Amino acid sequence: MHQTKSKDFTHVIEGTLTGVGAFLGLSFIGLIAQSVHQMLIIAPFGATAVLLFSAPESQFSKPWNVLASYSLSTIIGFLILHYSNGEWLAIGGGFGIVIMLMHAFKAIHPPAGANFLIVTQGHISLYLLSPLLLGLITLIIIGIGLHKIRKKITFM
Repeated sequence: MHQTKSKDFTHVIEGTLTGVGAFLGLSFIGLIAQSVHQMLIIAPFGATAVLLFSAPESQFSKPWNVLASYSLSTIIGFLILHYSNGEWLAIGGGFGIVIMLMHAFKAIHPPAGANFLIVTQGHISLYLLSPLLLGLITLIIIGIGLHKIRKKITFM
């Protein structure tokens, strides 16, 4: 009985830390977005935050996977949009290329696939790659910090 209450309390603490991390991460991205006058709080960032904060041990949550896959999807998405005007066949082919490159670079992060689709719809341009990466680095740093705190709590 006592052990169950202890696990429940740990679960509540972990959930609270995850929520605080999401708040801090997305708020900081909001500040970055405000400084470049662009909307950078995009749906894939929400999915990335869930993976980084709730499943930090997942292969999909590794910093290399996050940064490389978003970089690949943004650059390929921009190239597809620029050279094909976002035609459906080019988007489908480009998406296949993004997934192949994620595998080739061992950098699979599913939310980056959604980012490719946002870019090919013209909602994010290549000049926003730096703020996008800064936002991702912010999420990764917060995720690593929360993971370290979570480990200490779990062993208490």
